[in-house]
Amino acid sequence: MKTQLTKAWLIPLAGMGLPASALAGVPDAAVDLTPPPSASGWEFRVEPYGWLTGLDGKTGVGPFVTELSPSFADIIDYLDMAAALQFEARKGRWGILADGFYADLGGSGSTPGRVYEHVDLEMKQFIGELSVSYRIYECPEGFVDVYGGFRYNNLSLDFEAALDPAGIASLSTDASNRIVEGLEDRAEAIVQPKVADFKTAAAAERTKIENTVRTKIEAEAEKKVKRLMIRQLESRGSRGGVDLRDLASDKIALALKKERLALTKAAADLEIAKLRASVDASLQNKVNQAQTRVKQAEQDLASAINKQISARAPTSLSADKDWIDPILGVRAQWNFDDKWFLAGRSDIGGFSVGSDFTWSLQGTVGYRFTEKVSAELGYRYLDTDYQDGAFTYDMAEHGIFTGLNIMF
Repeated sequence: MKTQLTKAWLIPLAGMGLPASALAGVPDAAVDLTPPPSASGWEFRVEPYGWLTGLDGKTGVGPFVTELSPSFADIIDYLDMAAALQFEARKGRWGILADGFYADLGGSGSTPGRVYEHVDLEMKQFIGELSVSYRIYECPEGFVDVYGGFRYNNLSLDFEAALDPAGIASLSTDASNRIVEGLEDRAEAIVQPKVADFKTAAAAERTKIENTVRTKIEAEAEKKVKRLMIRQLESRGSRGGVDLRDLASDKIALALKKERLALTKAAADLEIAKLRASVDASLQNKVNQAQTRVKQAEQDLASAINKQISARAPTSLSADKDWIDPILGVRAQWNFDDKWFLAGRSDIGGFSVGSDFTWSLQGTVGYRFTEKVSAELGYRYLDTDYQDGAFTYDMAEHGIFTGLNIMF
């Protein structure tokens, strides 16, 4: 079931209005638009910005890993709060870039597997970046900087999940089917060595063989059913989107002792009926009746598993995770004239220190209103792949970027 969630945040930008040539190609007529340096030699820039982004990826913890693919139009409906600001200080070729973003969002997303129908999520997020830049090239027409630093990520998630009754029923039926298949295989393995002796034995001896077979099947099958149930609950549950080891699958197996015993008894009755039919074909109807009882015991077990999972599957969860990604990047700007400029930036990071890998790409077109105030509009893409145990954040964010630069 495809649902929508919300989440957006805004991250560093490029875009700095620096020298441009009023008369491109005529060096002696160049006009330097750089604001006069301060007495200290420092130059400063502040930029409030916005990133109108859509999402594509997944995030969550354990069973609550939710798939997201909302557009910005979806996100804006669920955005409770957002704030973003970048600050830059520069002296000569060296600069310091600081960036901060906070967002509070809420919405709904789909989940993998068959246990949950959907998840409602409230997400609070802060991203802070601090990096040092160095200008490797500068002329009246533009500049090129390289930079390196760290990006701090904090993500707070609160989940409320709705169970999927049909999905849980399907999971329970599958688990019960596999348990019965395993039980039947074990019961047949116990009986087969006795078939030849049973056919040639006298009536009294046949009764002894039946009692021996029944006792062995019920004793060994009960142990096997318990092991099969725990294994199936864990494997089917994980494919169903929930780790039942955390819900004590062994306790579920213990709680279903009545259903387990009924199943093993029905399996033993079936094998005894098959033994008797092997020497008297008229008893085939007894085999059919025993098979019906096994089928009923299987259905009863599936129903009991269904109730246990429905009662034990978590429906709420909270998580708070933070990590730091080292980043390396390059940014550049080209001035078309004294008003218009083109800016771009790209960085990579994570390197398994924080995220496994993260990268971003941004391009904007800018316009100077004055030598100290400019605006830019463009597009930004950010991809982050982070995982820590059961916590997952694998997300691509992309959309329109806009900012207002104020220099002083």
